[in-house]
Amino acid sequence: MTSAPAASLGERFRAGFRLHASGVSLVTCATADGPVGLTASSLASVSATPPMLSFSVRRTTSAGAALTSSSRLAVTVLGENDLEVAAAFARHGAERFTADQGFVEEVEGLPTLKTAPVVMWGRPSRVIPAGESWLVLAEVTEVAFGPDAGPLIYWNRAYRTFTAPEPR
Repeated sequence: MTSAPAASLGERFRAGFRLHASGVSLVTCATADGPVGLTASSLASVSATPPMLSFSVRRTTSAGAALTSSSRLAVTVLGENDLEVAAAFARHGAERFTADQGFVEEVEGLPTLKTAPVVMWGRPSRVIPAGESWLVLAEVTEVAFGPDAGPLIYWNRAYRTFTAPEPR
């Protein structure tokens, strides 16, 4: 095992998690000023009965405040063709929710990305302060499937795609 560069525990922790590959999703909600959303690489399945997921969001973001106080959320699992959408949602001030990005009619006030392999709608059931973040537990009320696509992965500060070998 290679040794980590000498740094604070927090810096080594962040560097360690950069080497943990994760899927990429969007978490969105509707507000009086329009839809709000951000990219999340912390999406996790919590329970199948009842269907529940979790994600974390930094408390210092305005999107985080909107998402944690919203009564409805959409969690969009991004596929290999959604890299530009992921990048836009991760960049402060970038255009979001545009038709050019593939967003279409809204479901319960939440835009839907037509290229997404999976969209799950739900409501936050518990928001737990966790260090500089909130851990959000959300009860899933609906799941819709879109086109087949390979995964979009975030690893070592970059978006990547993955092509799996054909099953034997």
